[in-house]
Amino acid sequence: MPSSVIAQRLDLSDRTVRRRIRDLQKYRGLKVVPVVDPDSIGLSTCIYIGISVDRDHLQAVADAIRKMPEVRYLAHTTGQWDLLAEAFVGSREHLADFILGTIGQLAGIRKSETFNVLRIAKFGYEWDIPQVVASPASSVSIAHPQPRQRPGKQEPR
Repeated sequence: MPSSVIAQRLDLSDRTVRRRIRDLQKYRGLKVVPVVDPDSIGLSTCIYIGISVDRDHLQAVADAIRKMPEVRYLAHTTGQWDLLAEAFVGSREHLADFILGTIGQLAGIRKSETFNVLRIAKFGYEWDIPQVVASPASSVSIAHPQPRQRPGKQEPR
């Protein structure tokens, strides 16, 4: 949505809206990115893969999976799986090649389980932020492992 439309809806100037968006981006509270609909480019099958890895291979396996074009999301997790990946494939053959050939050939994988998404019940980028906050947000988090600059502690312009 153009900043002019946002400004009109909020009864603000276009310049104010652009400045606020820029500030949100600077402090990592907002990322503006293109979102590709996988179905529109022929990647109609979404899968999740739980992966158990030998400890001494964990980082190498994570690095290899992270680079795979089919993988959109990869997380280190607790519980039964060391890694959880979300990937998109375009056919049963692509799925077989990806699971058996690409993922299956990585050294250090003990076992994996693939979950084929049948239907998506909720998919959205808009969500209500929970009101319960246990402590102030840290400058370092799982999504932002590097310290980030906080509002109010701006660098001189």
